Amino acid sequence: MSSIVAAGTPLIGMSSPVAVWAQRVREVGAGLGARRIFADLSSGATSQIKLVEQAHAAGLLPVISYKVGGDVAGAASGKYNAVAEQAAAKLASYGKPTAVTFWHEPYGDMSGAQYAAASKQLLPIFKRGELRVGPLLNGWLLDSQLSTFASYCPDELFGIWDWVGLDTYESGTMQSPGSHKPSDRIPALVSFLKSRGHGSLPIAVGEYNGYSAATIAGAGDALLSTPNVWFGCVWNSTGGKGVTLSGDRLAAFQQTLADPRSAQTS
Repeated sequence: MSSIVAAGTPLIGMSSPVAVWAQRVREVGAGLGARRIFADLSSGATSQIKLVEQAHAAGLLPVISYKVGGDVAGAASGKYNAVAEQAAAKLASYGKPTAVTFWHEPYGDMSGAQYAAASKQLLPIFKRGELRVGPLLNGWLLDSQLSTFASYCPDELFGIWDWVGLDTYESGTMQSPGSHKPSDRIPALVSFLKSRGHGSLPIAVGEYNGYSAATIAGAGDALLSTPNVWFGCVWNSTGGKGVTLSGDRLAAFQQTLADPRSAQTS
């Protein structure tokens, strides 16, 4: 495993729409270490490859989530293996650390069995060179649906994964925040992995956001204080559970970036 996975010095990154990426980078300032990228194998092997190249050029770890145009059955049957082979070869040719996942937050889109079947087809193809594969699961399931979360983590996938991650948001709304915070799921994931006998696996967060500066800061501190975190990317956009960073929430994220416990790939 690459030292960048095992080093235990978290890369703090960001997800943002392509059209405003440069603006968001200027707003958050220095310190980014990773860039979340969404691609689709049904669009071809070079889907979003320019964003990957831009991330490498900026010294950022690309965190690439591949989907398959909604065709879960096709993925499970091997329909996208050939294009995945081409994509993996292209990504590996850069010779730089890259995180690859298949279908982030699969709960609600497919069963655990379907997820495992499709993952077993695609993820092994990406295990080459400096590419490292893992899941980005629905973090909120760790609040009170542990058995459902576990259904997406069969033993056979632990034999493939190089790291294990999730997406995690604050419950409730901006006007009425809930009791579950994004930071809660990070130690919960650690505990889950230990219970399954995989406590040494690096962990990651593909997306996090919160409704207050305290929540953003808390998530950042959890990422920085938890051993063996590879990366954690803030979701810097309004939509779903996320709200674009501004004001004291932006300042809280900037403090996470400036924290000496964080690292950059460059």
